[in-house]
Amino acid sequence: MQPKIHSLSLNRNPRQRGKNILTGLFLSLLMLMIFFVGPFVTTGSSVATGSSVVTDSSVVTDSSVAGDKSLASHPPENILIVSIDALHPKALGPKSSPHIYALMEKGVYTLKGQSTDPPLTLISHSAMFSGLSPLENGKTGNAWRPGQETIQGKTIFQSPKRAGFSTGYFYSKEKLGFLINEDIDIHGLSKDFAGDRAAAFFQFPGKHFCFLHISGLDQAGPAEGWLSPGYLEELFFIDDALKPLIALIQKKTKYLIIITSDHGGHGKIHGSEHPEDSQIPLVMISDSYDLTAYQDRPYKVSQLKPLLDTLLME
Repeated sequence: MQPKIHSLSLNRNPRQRGKNILTGLFLSLLMLMIFFVGPFVTTGSSVATGSSVVTDSSVVTDSSVAGDKSLASHPPENILIVSIDALHPKALGPKSSPHIYALMEKGVYTLKGQSTDPPLTLISHSAMFSGLSPLENGKTGNAWRPGQETIQGKTIFQSPKRAGFSTGYFYSKEKLGFLINEDIDIHGLSKDFAGDRAAAFFQFPGKHFCFLHISGLDQAGPAEGWLSPGYLEELFFIDDALKPLIALIQKKTKYLIIITSDHGGHGKIHGSEHPEDSQIPLVMISDSYDLTAYQDRPYKVSQLKPLLDTLLME
């Protein structure tokens, strides 16, 4: 029997979700008309049960993830990166997240990912986007408000933008607006479910590069505890909500899908020095790349940018 879903952060009303999808389509079309003068530029492995404890805390070098590049004959044209806020790797499994679990079975993954120090949302995402540690990129605080200075320097959007991709960034927390820069064509804050905006973005022609941030577990963890029944039920809903977006991208073919997180947690606490607060997963699947070299590799959040730069490099 499937678990009963807690009403935490995502909109579970079908009519309202339908309105959100239509709104997302309209806003995306409007943004495209504003920002673009012309048209868009035209593995199998066994899976852990999700119950094993990850204890690897060794130092990870950037070359351990970003050093290999295995390309198929057709580079991807549809790239989606999903950051599920506060996703602990031990939460992933066939019952709590069947769709993500299926990607793990067919693609590659590691449950040995490491967040930043401290492991907090904006600090971690800044490291993801910049490819630099908090001390290197200067973002050591977890707060930001509209009107304040945004991220400086190169981010994960620069390489795809130069390669002719349309770029989209959709997020569920206001402070993640800090990460917006000139290499992002379309962006939007959606506190209900930003996945609807991402789906609308992928409906337009051309090559797509999209970063999607999803909240929910970041509320379930402090309220009910990381890996608690309520936390796993929230993950079950998030996983189900992602299913149509993943299916849309896979149907388009020439895809790369990455699912990861910014931090974990323990008990009802996160952001501390406890090792479980820093644990994150990395799941990757593609019909364009042979990613088998990345299976079970150690990973840290600042490696996302060099990993993508390597894969997109001609």
